[in-house]
Amino acid sequence: MRNQDKTRVRRSGVAILAATSAWTAAVGASAADTPRLPNDPLDPIADARGANAGPLSGALVVTRDVAGIRRAYVDGTGMVMDGPLALDAATLATQRQLWSMPAGMRWQVYRLTRPSVPDAIRVLVIVPDRDTPVIRASYEREETGPYALGFPMRDVPAVDARMAALGFKRTLPKVNVYPLQLRDGTPYPVTESSFEIADNTRLVLLNRGDGLPQNGTLDAATGLGGPGYSSLIVEDVEAMKAFFTGFLDYEERTNREWSNFAPRFRYITLHAKGVRTGNLGLVEYAVGDRKAGTGIAPRPPNRGLAGWSIPVRDLATTLKGAKAANVTVVAGPTAYQDPRYGSVQIASVLAPIGLLVELYQQSAVRRR
Repeated sequence: MRNQDKTRVRRSGVAILAATSAWTAAVGASAADTPRLPNDPLDPIADARGANAGPLSGALVVTRDVAGIRRAYVDGTGMVMDGPLALDAATLATQRQLWSMPAGMRWQVYRLTRPSVPDAIRVLVIVPDRDTPVIRASYEREETGPYALGFPMRDVPAVDARMAALGFKRTLPKVNVYPLQLRDGTPYPVTESSFEIADNTRLVLLNRGDGLPQNGTLDAATGLGGPGYSSLIVEDVEAMKAFFTGFLDYEERTNREWSNFAPRFRYITLHAKGVRTGNLGLVEYAVGDRKAGTGIAPRPPNRGLAGWSIPVRDLATTLKGAKAANVTVVAGPTAYQDPRYGSVQIASVLAPIGLLVELYQQSAVRRR
């Protein structure tokens, strides 16, 4: 998205979930020990002590356009794509439950990763054996629904040129450069470019200037990073915020009204405590400016950005709070061999807009 404030990457602790290196459980002092907010609004406010949920670590993308996905994510942004993956009957049966795949439907699964950046969001690309509804009707940013995955980049213009050469349409005539501010009012430049990709979704390239940390880890050799965050357009930002800050114990780090773009909108960033990567961006337009969504549920097997995956320290405890928080549990908890994270306990729930959210706990915790 061309006009957003985003976030990511920092480690602050000792215990980590295996294969989820972005989420660290801090045990030392942090910004939470002082009442002053960090000057950089992307820095953690609280540390991770006692937090149950980690940052966004995965996404589900449903498509029939595997070639287009490969061009965008592999040829364009340098990710690695594996698949179709060989999945046993038990794994497929669990996926059918987690994703509510219809009886009789078959699908293939591909995996998108950036091996040189362990905390990059890992994407499962789900390819159903028949056409399914598309979640979004258009590329319009005012349309309600899951919107984009974002990529921190050292050199946005260089990656922008590669994406354009691959035939992807930029959402603006050229790379966009605009100012944001630290909490003390100090301005810094943001360089951003957004492209239209398969199934009416977007791919965003972003760089924070003036030497500020990026919103995700970069490969030191290539300067490529991400995906580092995801965003969606909502009609009730407070309901979504309550889901993530209440049920999943995230923290709100920015809440801004953007008036330098037309139409103006409210943009909130939500983060797991203690980390800078894997944040969520919630965009809300005024009633008169928003464009209604399709009404097609933002979850598999419908096509587009159809789900998020989030690690939790204690899945049983998390699910115990689902009823009190009016959260619908779709499936689980169950043992699962996740193609991205290995052996996990996993469940799927619905966020207030109907977005599928996978919650998983590593079957073994590695200490360091």
